[in-house]
Amino acid sequence: MWARKLGLASHDAALVNELLELLVLSKVDFTIFFRRLSGIPEQLSTLKASFYVPSSEQLDAQWTHWLQRWRERITAGGDINATAAAMKRVNPAVTWREWLIAPAYEKAADGDFSLVRELQEVFSHPYDELPPELEARYDRLKPREFFNAGGVSHYSCSS
Repeated sequence: MWARKLGLASHDAALVNELLELLVLSKVDFTIFFRRLSGIPEQLSTLKASFYVPSSEQLDAQWTHWLQRWRERITAGGDINATAAAMKRVNPAVTWREWLIAPAYEKAADGDFSLVRELQEVFSHPYDELPPELEARYDRLKPREFFNAGGVSHYSCSS
């Protein structure tokens, strides 16, 4: 699974383990991160759209080193465009997040099902690129007001 998400021909435990540590240290949104990574970025700045907190110079240096090693593996593997396309087939552009869904529940309770229908369309094709107006709404970090908010921060076992 990790090899496919990272566009690698074979699993690289050291590269994956280092990435997982960096993801945790940077408090990263995994969906946004892996989708941005699917574009095979050359610069860390592209990936920072998935970071919830600013990173230090030291952490940026670790990221830059990891990104360089990963890109070397990717470019040595062949056609970079084919690799990016393959990564986009396993790294969705959008995933179900309760904080995105809650407004649809609220509107539906008032008889307005427009957001429910929009979400049905978006989630019918989670690996497709989103049109700009939907991307702005669904491809973003969780707003601060939803952190630790009961019922929308994270799923419980009964969700």
